[in-house]
Amino acid sequence: MQSISAGHKKTLETAQIILENGGNAFDAAIAAACTMFIAEPCMSSAGAAGFAMLYSPQQGPQMLDFFSQTPRKKGNIEQCDFYPIEVDFGNEQEIFHVGRASMAVPGLIKGIFALYNQYASMPIKDLLAPVKQFAKEGVAVDTFQYIDMGLLEPILAVDPSMRDVFFKDGRRLLENELLKMPNLHSFLDFLEREEDKGFYEGEIGQLIAQECQENGGFLERADFENYQAFWRKPLLYKYQNKTICLPNGPSLGGALMTLCLNRYAQDQNWSKAIYETREKYTSIGSIQAGMNLELPALEYQSQGSSISSKGTSHFNVWDQWGNAIAFTCSLGEGSGYFIPGTDMQMNNMLGESFLLPNGFHSWQENVRLNSMMTPTLYLNDANELEYLGGSGGAGRIPYMIAQVIQYIQEGYSMQEATNRARTFVLDDVLHTESIASLKAFPSHLQIKEWTEKSLFFGGVHSILKKKDGRLIAAADPRRFGASYSF
Repeated sequence: MQSISAGHKKTLETAQIILENGGNAFDAAIAAACTMFIAEPCMSSAGAAGFAMLYSPQQGPQMLDFFSQTPRKKGNIEQCDFYPIEVDFGNEQEIFHVGRASMAVPGLIKGIFALYNQYASMPIKDLLAPVKQFAKEGVAVDTFQYIDMGLLEPILAVDPSMRDVFFKDGRRLLENELLKMPNLHSFLDFLEREEDKGFYEGEIGQLIAQECQENGGFLERADFENYQAFWRKPLLYKYQNKTICLPNGPSLGGALMTLCLNRYAQDQNWSKAIYETREKYTSIGSIQAGMNLELPALEYQSQGSSISSKGTSHFNVWDQWGNAIAFTCSLGEGSGYFIPGTDMQMNNMLGESFLLPNGFHSWQENVRLNSMMTPTLYLNDANELEYLGGSGGAGRIPYMIAQVIQYIQEGYSMQEATNRARTFVLDDVLHTESIASLKAFPSHLQIKEWTEKSLFFGGVHSILKKKDGRLIAAADPRRFGASYSF
């Protein structure tokens, strides 16, 4: 039996094609990650970055870190290309910063080929074939992408060369209209021929670096030539009768999930556990100190100095041989700069003000950024893989996944656990999808009840293995996901 859950039906479809053609979960993940370029362009591109948690019966759990690296030099801050864009969320507006100086080194292409070189069983040509077909035909804009493109319209409109991609007759593409990227097919040909070396050490890295140096960015040729994806030791956290396998640093999500679950185990109160965790662990340093004090055996290492985690999507693949992967990636909101001749947008990981408390451009040079992305596995008491999952949702990610895992522990079905009401604390507001589900909570908190399932509470896509060996996939309706077992 095999299973997939993803943020878009085309991402799922590509993974399914690869599995049905005899590929393993890692082959399918490579193809699915490339499909996201056109199916989920607000969440991913060759300019994105992320993390994956992998499992194979031979190797056990592993972590792959392909997240963004800060530039080696800051350059001239006074003359950099860095400016605000207002995004209208309806009931509130938020300012994001874009431009060439908002871009960190992207890691996704390096991550894809690290996965390919270590675990792929099929040629890269075969893995990219279904993606090329989608590039040729175009992909219909689904509900979630329509919403997302609406939010990010001011950023997507920055580059005149992309206005015929995301817009039609002066307005953005509507739901069910075809999104076509005329340069994607040739870019995939380039990857097939040149692999990651061509991207980082060849003409694309050189092109981006030259653009940055001439037009107010910080990235240089050496930033691309020296970038590496890393295989890291995951966090292995014992929770009830499970071993939860989580990303180590530079992800902060794994650490925060363990710290929150530690508190939840005391009195089974989500509002209290989330509030106390978020109140106490407000910085990278305090998270590291908390892990050193409360869970020193996990040997957590935070790595970076700044956090970036918006614009995130996730998928899972579990194959017939017991291999599995939980894959999360992010573009931020996008920088507004598209790599010429590729239709691929670069990230804006350095453009979020709340991540830089000492001001813009206060990031350290040449270090990994931190993220809240938390691709997750857990093993049963026989040390066999039982669950994999992950979510979008920025700082809410680890808390949303933790609640789904706990609901499964309480005996709910995979889809029931995904659909059940969630809770989160932001500033002095307790957000909940069901006031009736709340236990005692700090009295000073305001309560906001969400009357509809909202992407505010993430999009937890998961796969669960039942005791009879069946794989049950669930996609989160909050982000219009897709799932399939066969």
